[in-house]
Amino acid sequence: MRLLTTLTITSYTVACLTACGDDDAGDGPPLDADASIMDETSAGDMDAAVDVADGSAGSVDAATSSDAGLVMVDASQSHYAALDGSAPSTTDGSVDGSTVDASDGATDAASDAAVTALTALDLDDVSLNPQHYEWFDFRPNVKKLILSGAAETEHIAILWYTVEDGAVGLHYHSMTESVYVIDGTQTDAKGVYPTGSAYFNPPGSGHEITNSSGFFVLAYASAPDFENTDLIGEYTPVRVDTQAVDLLQAHPFEAQLDGVETYVIPLDPLGGMTAQLIHSTSTEAYAFLGNYVLVLEGSCQINGETYDENLLVVATSITPHAFTVTSGMDASCLAMSVSF
Repeated sequence: MRLLTTLTITSYTVACLTACGDDDAGDGPPLDADASIMDETSAGDMDAAVDVADGSAGSVDAATSSDAGLVMVDASQSHYAALDGSAPSTTDGSVDGSTVDASDGATDAASDAAVTALTALDLDDVSLNPQHYEWFDFRPNVKKLILSGAAETEHIAILWYTVEDGAVGLHYHSMTESVYVIDGTQTDAKGVYPTGSAYFNPPGSGHEITNSSGFFVLAYASAPDFENTDLIGEYTPVRVDTQAVDLLQAHPFEAQLDGVETYVIPLDPLGGMTAQLIHSTSTEAYAFLGNYVLVLEGSCQINGETYDENLLVVATSITPHAFTVTSGMDASCLAMSVSF
């Protein structure tokens, strides 16, 4: 399914961020930035209040502190739009104010509103048509596509092994790493992770990846470190088979609202990341903060828009975004959310 619609709350300059270049040092280059203007239509207001005391649960009964924009990305564009009202960063991390022109409709009011946008990505299209996206060479025969953040810091990305039996050398994770297997398998010393697997490596972990192929959603609370591998300690990854037929029975889901239950994945609180599975058969909105939401089964209403299985909705800012989830038209929704 191709995603063509662009929706947001107000009109302002769109900065297209693309990841490109080679990486010999192992942690990837910073993003290059190009300025672009896109037409947008009003998406309406989202009336929700998010209780963020524990980063997950909430109720919908008041207005959020900011309106939510939404970008549906056409895979053929090969660009991801940053709609947070800020100027794009240059390759050295500084802000290039020359790329933002107030005459284009980007107003101070829009920036001050701190409007955070979302990018919607069809993971089936990513795996079927990878040539439509702009990747950078992360390792020999391994490419990476940054969706949010920057390669040298915490970020969300997609990894693509372009050959069978792909590999990534030994590296250290000072903070939590999250991996979701879109299509293919990933292998390290802790096991083999097939399509549909989600696993989380805690801070202080590290691994060498071998015999791997396909596409993966990555979330790093800090970038992989290929130099300080002597810091790797003993660890056990937290693993979830999202395609298991007994998934809802195998984990301690807890009721949040009538028809909504969640499983908070037990991650190290010092790792800089939280994650949860959300199961809804309700039209009542479950509110939370997250950096991405992935529809695993059924159809989900995310911030008022309908997304089917294998649709990934990512906050373009690394700051956690206010989400609401309800069940879709088939009355059942299963999603996974990860947050920094």
